[in-house]
Amino acid sequence: MPVTSDKRAVSWAFDATVVLAGLVLGLVGLLELFDPDVFSSTWAIALLLGPPVTVLMSRFPLVLTRATAGIEVGFDSAVLVFLACFQGGHGALGIWAVGQTVSQLTTGKRYDVRAFNVGLGILSGWVTLLVMRSVGGLGTGQPRELLAVGLGCAALFLCDYVISAVSFALEDATPVRAELRQSTATAAALGVFVAIDSLGYLAALVARLLPPWAGVLLAVPVLTILVATRALSRGAEHQRRLSALFDAAAEAQVVETGAELELVLRDSVRAAVANRMADLSDDAPQPRQIGARIRAGSRTLWLVAPAANRARASVEADRKALVALATVGEEAFARLRLTDEMGRLARHDSLTGLPNRTLFLDRVGQAVARSRRNDTTLAVLFLDLDGFKGVNDRFGHAEGDELLKTVAARLVGCVRAVDSVARLGGDEFAVLLEGVDSLAELHELCHRLLASLRREIRVQGHEVVVGASIGVAVADVHDDAPGLLRNADMAMYRAKAQGKDRFFVYQTSLREENVQRLELIEALRRGISEELVVHYQPIVDLATGRIDGVEALVRWQRGDQLVAPDAFIAAAEQSGLITELGERVLSRVVEDAASMQESAGHPMSVSCNMSAHQLRDPDFLDLVERSVAQLGANRLVLELTETVIVSDDDETDHALRTLRGLGAGLAIDDFGIGFSSIGYLQNLPVDSLKIDRSFIRDVDVSPRAAALVEAILVMGAALDLTVVAEGIEREGQRDCLARAGCTKGQGFFFARPQPLPDLLALLRSRRADVIDEGGDEVPGAAAALGR
Repeated sequence: MPVTSDKRAVSWAFDATVVLAGLVLGLVGLLELFDPDVFSSTWAIALLLGPPVTVLMSRFPLVLTRATAGIEVGFDSAVLVFLACFQGGHGALGIWAVGQTVSQLTTGKRYDVRAFNVGLGILSGWVTLLVMRSVGGLGTGQPRELLAVGLGCAALFLCDYVISAVSFALEDATPVRAELRQSTATAAALGVFVAIDSLGYLAALVARLLPPWAGVLLAVPVLTILVATRALSRGAEHQRRLSALFDAAAEAQVVETGAELELVLRDSVRAAVANRMADLSDDAPQPRQIGARIRAGSRTLWLVAPAANRARASVEADRKALVALATVGEEAFARLRLTDEMGRLARHDSLTGLPNRTLFLDRVGQAVARSRRNDTTLAVLFLDLDGFKGVNDRFGHAEGDELLKTVAARLVGCVRAVDSVARLGGDEFAVLLEGVDSLAELHELCHRLLASLRREIRVQGHEVVVGASIGVAVADVHDDAPGLLRNADMAMYRAKAQGKDRFFVYQTSLREENVQRLELIEALRRGISEELVVHYQPIVDLATGRIDGVEALVRWQRGDQLVAPDAFIAAAEQSGLITELGERVLSRVVEDAASMQESAGHPMSVSCNMSAHQLRDPDFLDLVERSVAQLGANRLVLELTETVIVSDDDETDHALRTLRGLGAGLAIDDFGIGFSSIGYLQNLPVDSLKIDRSFIRDVDVSPRAAALVEAILVMGAALDLTVVAEGIEREGQRDCLARAGCTKGQGFFFARPQPLPDLLALLRSRRADVIDEGGDEVPGAAAALGR
């Protein structure tokens, strides 16, 4: 019954005592064997065959697993029983001692373990013979002899088990009682041990009563029992390993942290190899250990277990169990990494690595709670980049992403380590500031953020500048995280409306304005089909006074009130209603154009304002194509603001050229107030420029204003563009523009925007006024329009 455990210094004395006692008893047994009065040819044969049979039967043990090692219950003691019941048992201990020594010398265990097992085996055999001889009846064939055999076998088992338990207890510094209770199968093993070792008594009876050849008949049942016992033992081991692996796989799927998984693996490896010295370690296995590697991300762990001098002859099976358990561990660690990564991605922006809206709102919520407990002030900043879309469209999304990374780094560099910077999406960022001491400190930070973003950023060799509009919301006792962010958002829109590249601190009046804006959008949504009307303002030839065209201007008829576009166009843009609105205006213009042509007596140009949303709507191109066809001789002119038409991206350029190819004219509205470069004009597919009214206001009284308008006219002529002056309200403005070479104009001096019936009446009136009896136009008729 070999012991498998590493030695502790405290157990050396006990183990040495066992070895010494066994050697002394074995020597005494050998002396008895070679006593001339006892030794015979029969005992010589027993001495020759006994050790090999002992070695053979020791290779088929029943294994009792323990927490730190194992005990092999060997059935080689059946040889001792046979010798004890054969010819009085004289010399039995000597032959048994030789068999035990040979059996241990042929194992691969450590020398100290071999010595202990030899001493323990001889000592246990001596106790067995002592019990059997004390009961008596040996060699008589009586029931008393059977009782002696049973008690002797039980004594051998218990002696071996108890001494092994004491050795383990001394080695591990544990109570002996705890070691005796380590195995749950001890009672069953005792019964099996006594039953199989009793085969030695049966062999003794056969040898005493039957011819020698009859002993061969015992070989078959004995070998069958030994093989079955070994299979049972190995089957129990495999069941234990599989159970440990299944339990580990199940538990590994529900753990939530790496620390929990390490505990599961540590318990599982000990259960799999039935050894509490097994462990999960950062170190690779030592020479006397087996192990399996677990790759846990950048970290490497090892499942290790003792390999040398163990009771089980299944080290390779244990190694495979460790490898399987390591696979379970690797998959579980990979799942945790994936879960962590998914959680991180769910709460962080994948481009900049900053917290996203979800995590930012969570942090704001926690900060609000802290500020209330500690009576401190916090603020939320909402930043929207100015001009980012133009950069993105011009240089591409990849370069735009790099710009966003640079912006994120600059924002982080401007705030304290305790503050939080987040990317909410697109070109929107947010900052959480805790412990704000004063508004002055808050204003200083906003100025620092704006200055940082004004610095040039190099994109594809170009120096690009993007500013930002910042909304600031300071928390009060009633604010929660979503409310704070919403307030900062409203403040940001106010900053953008005031001219961009600035900040605005939220005021309660903004909430009321926002509610009104939402109510306006909802009212516009309900009334867009019935309440929107189109008015027309004439475009006049300044030289002849002839009305060559009109500009269609949408109005909102709310009851008795006529709402100007300035009050609702921005809301339509923000809500996305501008596309439907534009389609309705264009459809109305197409319907009205025929009556305009009939009243004027000649084809007309009809100008309609177009938004950037429509320009990017594929259906809009089809609508324009149908409209051009329906207008016939009348010409459709689409007016776009300067910032839209010169956005310098492929999509916009393609759309503009497609519109031009469909037969629509293109005009730049409010020319001169945008931020674009005049150099873009040479490549744009436009037909005309409309000079903004701000340039016309002082053209007849200010030489500088007149010189600026003349420069625009010269540039238009050089590019073969028609120039239309907007906002003409005085005769002096008209005359000055006409002398400078401007051919067309519109404004209150000629006519205000008016409903279709009034326009048709004006067209018929002017047609009658400008035609004399011979059908020639009357010179100077333009002056009459102002009367």
